[in-house]
Amino acid sequence: MIDIHSHILPGLDDGSKSLEETLEIVRQLQKAGFETILTTPHVIEGTDYLHPDEILASVEQVRQAVIESGIPVQILPGAENYIFPEMAKWVREGKLLTLGNTKRYILVELPLMEIPRYTDQVFFDLNVEGLTPVLAHPERYREIIAEPERLIEWAKRGILFQIDFRSLSGRYGPQVKKLTERMLSSGLIHFIGSDAHRVSHSESDAETLQSLRQIIGEEKFEEVTVRNPQCILEGKEIRVNEEYVLKNVDIKKKKRGISRFFKI
Repeated sequence: MIDIHSHILPGLDDGSKSLEETLEIVRQLQKAGFETILTTPHVIEGTDYLHPDEILASVEQVRQAVIESGIPVQILPGAENYIFPEMAKWVREGKLLTLGNTKRYILVELPLMEIPRYTDQVFFDLNVEGLTPVLAHPERYREIIAEPERLIEWAKRGILFQIDFRSLSGRYGPQVKKLTERMLSSGLIHFIGSDAHRVSHSESDAETLQSLRQIIGEEKFEEVTVRNPQCILEGKEIRVNEEYVLKNVDIKKKKRGISRFFKI
C-alpha cells in the first residue's frame, strides 16, 4: 500500500520531532501494510513558508535513515499545501511541491472550520497549470460535514479526495466517521493517508484498514491504496467515475454479517 499523506519529516512542522520518532512512525506504518510513504509537511504562505528544497533535503535524510535501519519502506517527497489565492502563481515559480514531485497532482488543505470563497477559483487555476488538486481529508471539514453534496460538485470537476483512514475508526468524532462511511460507500474516495504526525499508541490501524476493505471491497481497496497512488508516482492520469451519487448507507447494518470475523 501507498500512504500519500504523512507528517514524518523531523522538525519541519507539527509532526515528528526527531529522526528517532520518524523511524518509529515508519515502522508502525510498515507493520500496518504500507510499503511507500509520501512525506507531506504543511506548507503555508507567510512567515512559516517551507521551501521545496528544505523538504527534499529532509526527505533524503529520512530515506537514508530508513535504509540504514533496514525498514522495507520507500520514502518519497510531497507537501500538504494550505490553500491561498496565489497557489497557481507559486506553482509556476517552483515554490510548491507536488505529490511525489511529479508535477501532476497537488495535495491541498482547506481550513477545518470554513471553505474560503476563492476555493473554486484556486482549483480552476491549478487545473490550468496542468495540476489535479487532491483534497486532503474532506471528511473533516465542518462545512463539508454540513453540506456533503459539495463533494459531488467538486468530483464532477475532477477534484480527487484523500481520506485519513483513521477517520473511519472514530478518531475525529462520530460526524467525521459517518461522512467517511458515506464517501466510501459512494465511491468518493481516490486515496487514503495516515496523516501520521507522531507515534501512535493504538494498535488498531490494521483493523481499521480491514474494515475499510470490507466496506468498499477488494477491487476498490486495491484501487485507492495501490493503483491510484501509483499513478501519482508515475505522473499518469487517473480515470474517475463521472456519475457520482452521494449515498446514505447504514454501514452498521452492512457490516453485521461479517462482525463475528472482524470484531466491528
